[in-house]
Amino acid sequence: MIDVVIAMMLQSAAADGARSALRGCIKQAAMEAKTQKVAPAGFTAFAQQKCAAQESSFKSAVWSFDSKNKVPRKQSEADAGLQIEDFLAVAADKYAAEAPK
Repeated sequence: MIDVVIAMMLQSAAADGARSALRGCIKQAAMEAKTQKVAPAGFTAFAQQKCAAQESSFKSAVWSFDSKNKVPRKQSEADAGLQIEDFLAVAADKYAAEAPK
């Protein structure tokens, strides 16, 4: 039983690490977008292009965790997608507020 708990904690830590990497990448993309004077309307696409690898890693980490908890793949992918959309929406709102007018 303890082995199962430890394994779940390690899987959760992997998902948390992937989440942190994605959020860090989006933050870095925002800084680059400001430097390149990307229009606020183009920020989300810019960030998605810059952070495609981190998005993929995050989705994989979420699926790895969810599969051990018997969450269907379709639901896991939808949940990961919603989280990514949320991260991007928050970053886009902040970018739009801070972008030079």
